[in-house]
Amino acid sequence: MGEYMLYLYDFLKIILACLLGGLIGQQRQRKGMSIGVRTHIVVCVSATLVQITSIDYNLLNHANLDVMRLGAQVISGIGFLGMASIIKDGPVVVGLTTAASVWFIACVGLAVGSALYIPAIMATLVIYFILKDVFNLDKKLRKKTENNNHCELEIVLDGIKDNNNEINIIFNIITEKGFQTSNIRVNAEDKSNVIILITIDVIEDILPNEILLELLDYKFIKKVCII
Repeated sequence: MGEYMLYLYDFLKIILACLLGGLIGQQRQRKGMSIGVRTHIVVCVSATLVQITSIDYNLLNHANLDVMRLGAQVISGIGFLGMASIIKDGPVVVGLTTAASVWFIACVGLAVGSALYIPAIMATLVIYFILKDVFNLDKKLRKKTENNNHCELEIVLDGIKDNNNEINIIFNIITEKGFQTSNIRVNAEDKSNVIILITIDVIEDILPNEILLELLDYKFIKKVCII
């Protein structure tokens, strides 16, 4: 009877791992990232199973082995999966947050497998809200670091096409208008969109409206706005 109760307890751990892994995974998938719900669930449940195996082996065999040995291997070995989401395009690196979320959800799985439910749930909720950016941290930090002589353009390109030439066209238009760029960020993980955020130095408090009008003439540009 005790063995059946143990397995039922393990099943509840696996279900909780599915829920927590899915919570983080669906947020990443909504952002258009390559590693989404299913991958996060698989990683979280796998880590949970590793820890369940370590703990149950001691209970069922009356052993006294170090239950964290297998868990330590998970933490050090999960990095190979996160590397698949990291893309380097020139000086721009994208996918680091998704790689970090995969590593984090493996740690959540280990916590669930160790029956540390409250810390696992609290950590998952905190990271979920951070990834969702409910507090607009990015915009607040940019406002503090940028003065009033800057504005930021958000340009959405058609991600299905080869965007190397299109990105060069955008930069040429900006420089030809006499504006200088001080910060460029590219999110190229979305399958249908490539989002470019460009910080532009404003000339005598004049917003680059001419740039917006000219960029909208190109069919490969879906959206242009000042944020």
